[in-house]
This record gives sequence, C-alpha cells and structure tokens, in this order.
Amino acid sequence: MQVMLRLALLLLTTLTATITACAHAPKTAPVSLRAETVPEDKAQLTFELLYEPKGNRKVELVLKLSVTGLEETNKLVAETYTRHFNVESGNTRWDGFVPPRQPQTIRLLLAIPEAQERASATVNLNRSHDSYPLMREELTFVVDADGMVRKE
Repeated sequence: MQVMLRLALLLLTTLTATITACAHAPKTAPVSLRAETVPEDKAQLTFELLYEPKGNRKVELVLKLSVTGLEETNKLVAETYTRHFNVESGNTRWDGFVPPRQPQTIRLLLAIPEAQERASATVNLNRSHDSYPLMREELTFVVDADGMVRKE
C-alpha cells in the first residue's frame, strides 16, 4: 500500500512538472509567407518562404526550394538583406542549383537587439547569370511583450 502511494505521488509530481513545462513552452509553428511554382528556364521551381518565432527576440527565416519534373534549375542566388537584425546563424547569401529530387532548404536565424522593437528583412531569389528576379519579399517584424518576434 505504501509503495503504491509513493508511486502515485511520484507520478503526480512528474505529471505536474510536465504540464507546467508545456504551459510555458513557446507556442510557435512555422508560418508560410509565400509559396509558388514558377518556370525557371526548362525547370519548374517551387519555393516556399516561411518564418518561425524562436523566442527571446529571435526569428528563423526558411526558404525551401524544389523542382517539379526532371530538369535542374540554372544557378540561383538567394539573398537576405536585413535592417536592425543580428545574424545568429546561417548565411545571408546562398547560391547553387536545385536538382530534381534534391530539395534545398536555406535557414537564417535572426535576432532583434534589445535597443530595437522592430526590424526588417528583404528576401530575394534571382537567377545568377542574368539576375532575373524569381521572388522578392519585404518583411517587417516586431517584438511583442513576451519577447516573441511576429510579422507586422
């Protein structure tokens, strides 16, 4: 009887700690900003631009690239220009090809410094050889009272 009581108490303590931890966990999920399929020479390029709040004044930008069909893209350049952001990880410039069945994902973790409450980023996707624009997205983010970064 005493062993069962201890086991029940341990289970209750663990359950309470788990629920409390989950209640304070950031409730974030990636938010799609733009998704399109565009012709790129002989290839059909599909891209999706997302952002995900990461807490503590941080946000991650994600650009997913894939090809529909059997044709590889020409060399592409993805660039992100920022204002009032610090780059935490990733690169603001990516260049390369998108082969069939080999999707590419570009990630950039950005932080808004304490002195700022708003920051902006412009994401460009161009063909390398002629700078033909495939996508341009201008984004403004703000910090809420909980330190979460949200799109304005």
